[in-house]
Amino acid sequence: MARPPMQRRTILDPAVADLLSGMEQRQEESHLPAKDRKKAARERSKIRERREYRVTYDLPPKLRQRIKIIAEKEGIPASQLVTLALYRFLELYQKKEIDLGAYKESSKSPRYDWNLIIPDHEIPKL
Repeated sequence: MARPPMQRRTILDPAVADLLSGMEQRQEESHLPAKDRKKAARERSKIRERREYRVTYDLPPKLRQRIKIIAEKEGIPASQLVTLALYRFLELYQKKEIDLGAYKESSKSPRYDWNLIIPDHEIPKL
């Protein structure tokens, strides 16, 4: 069976890719009616304003699902539920009511000294 001809992959710097993406988006929007252009500009502005509040953490899927279920049950945004939980954690940590040392295990990562290992028996069941 004949091999397909080899093709060179184009590798873009992330900043250049972001710039090109923004230019393409503006080009597409320039063909929209004025009302739709204004709406798109407002949406972009909202996204920029929220950027400072956004953060990404790796969470176990079961934990994410539980947060989602509670948020839907209570009719609140999941991010606000997690914000409350984190404030409560910080309060307990500050009062030294939570000992992270009990969960620390040596890390092989050059970036971190420790990993937190949460035993299954400490994860609440629903």
